[in-house]
Amino acid sequence: MMERPPYKLAVVSDLHLSEGWDEDGYLQKKEDFFFDQSFKRFLAYLGEKAKEGDFHYRLLINGDFVDFLQFTTVPGEEVIPGETFTKRERSVGLGTGEAKTLWKLDRLVNGHNVFFTAIADFLAKGHQLFILPGNHDIEWVMPGLQASFKQRVSGLVEAAGDLGDRITFLPWFYYDPLLSVFAEHGSQYDDINSFDYFLWPYRKDGSIDLPAGSFFVRYLFNRIEELYPFADNMKPLTKFLGWALTRFQTYRGWPPQVITFFQFFWNTLRKAGPVQKDWVKELQDRQMHEIEKVAQMSALEEGKLQALKSHWVRSALHHQRWLGLLKSFCGNSKLDKWYYQDQAREVQRVVGTRYTIFGHTHEADLCTISTSPDRKKNEYVNSGSWTKSFAANHEEALLKEENEFVYVHIGYDEKKEGIKMDLLRWDDPLHEGERVRLFRSEKGTK
Repeated sequence: MMERPPYKLAVVSDLHLSEGWDEDGYLQKKEDFFFDQSFKRFLAYLGEKAKEGDFHYRLLINGDFVDFLQFTTVPGEEVIPGETFTKRERSVGLGTGEAKTLWKLDRLVNGHNVFFTAIADFLAKGHQLFILPGNHDIEWVMPGLQASFKQRVSGLVEAAGDLGDRITFLPWFYYDPLLSVFAEHGSQYDDINSFDYFLWPYRKDGSIDLPAGSFFVRYLFNRIEELYPFADNMKPLTKFLGWALTRFQTYRGWPPQVITFFQFFWNTLRKAGPVQKDWVKELQDRQMHEIEKVAQMSALEEGKLQALKSHWVRSALHHQRWLGLLKSFCGNSKLDKWYYQDQAREVQRVVGTRYTIFGHTHEADLCTISTSPDRKKNEYVNSGSWTKSFAANHEEALLKEENEFVYVHIGYDEKKEGIKMDLLRWDDPLHEGERVRLFRSEKGTK
């Protein structure tokens, strides 16, 4: 019988919080997360279970906690001292410099006060929060942003000690040998959303070098959401575009609106091209240094980290011409659950954990990817999303509901006398988690 760990792990991902509620009580039109009260009750439930069982929780947010790409409000320049705004920023929202991102953080916390107060209360009760960056919130790599977030959360409730000490930002993955867990967001296996230098994704000016998918959001989908507020909640996005093109004549005229959107699409394609040659060496050296730091922090050998990194796919933005980038975008639906199961299988071979967890796809999944010599199953889990997913028909809509309010729960089970993993869906009316309903299917079938 194994020793009982003092904590259990709850994993959520892809919450996509953005500007939230304004001072008049209206939601910002591009907001995808309006479940603050539900999440508050979810955390209260975890707290109750922890108190009953005499353990504490580690809450892991496995990427895309925040959607900094959908902050489109632009303040007066005097609000951010020393910063000026480009014409494009005034059109599509502020860029990724640290000062501008700190302003977004203030707007985030103010717009989701119930959510972040619940987080603070959860931490004040002795639990921990771990945050991984995703492709929509890569800005978490900024030390200044991390420090400001800890300070803001700590100020929301009265607590003994500094709540910031209970918040950990991880640069790449969460590795837990005690529970045998490896978790990462998963966007590094998607060329539209991957970063060539994920651990040091900076431009020369200190802003973030975004991937193609981020520009599609900023230049195209944020504009489309002015007409269709849930445009990016239909997966895959290419399916939505086909659906929307047949309906634009209902909204503000045809073809002028379509021409405008194709212009934004073209603006993204024009971003294609390699990183400046004189900057590549600096990025390579910086990322190598970060890998060394991650190896020391995680107790995973540097050789294993290099083996994991070898499976990252190259950024389509920097390694495709505009025609190839267009092809990657239109062919992005090939990144189905089978693809991510294969990627998880490669990760498991390197790190040897029983549970490999991704997010990113918004599609909950659970499958056995290999079997250990002791006949224990090694499993891949996808933590789905907490945002709404929309579908073209009723049957598909019922299936997509199973990808919402999903969380992975891992901890010691007294009956089993060992570690147990469950893929669950938070049932808010019942105030408990229930098993996600997944149907067994073979590769090549839906």
